[in-house]
Amino acid sequence: MKNIQSKEQFLELIAKKKATVLFFSADWCSDCNFIDTFMDEIIEKNQDDFDFYKVNPDSQKEVCELANVMGIPSFIAYKEGKTLAEMIGNSGRTKEEIERFLENAKAKV
Repeated sequence: MKNIQSKEQFLELIAKKKATVLFFSADWCSDCNFIDTFMDEIIEKNQDDFDFYKVNPDSQKEVCELANVMGIPSFIAYKEGKTLAEMIGNSGRTKEEIERFLENAKAKV
């Protein structure tokens, strides 16, 4: 999964016609590291519907502010500048919760 490197890149990605999912995650976050164990499988199953990017809140504070993300792990799906779905929080997420989040977002595409 590619990393968001700037506010400008973030703004370009969320404006795309193809839906984009941002995973707000940090190396020091144990819940985020747990999600990483199955995230590749989720991406593979959903790559036709979404592009996936990771946002590190330590290096991309401005992106987190624009996205209103105050806790990790968090997920937000965007398309053409609009938010399709959000899963913001300070608690761990299961594979099933993330899959439901993506199904919710897909239903709004």
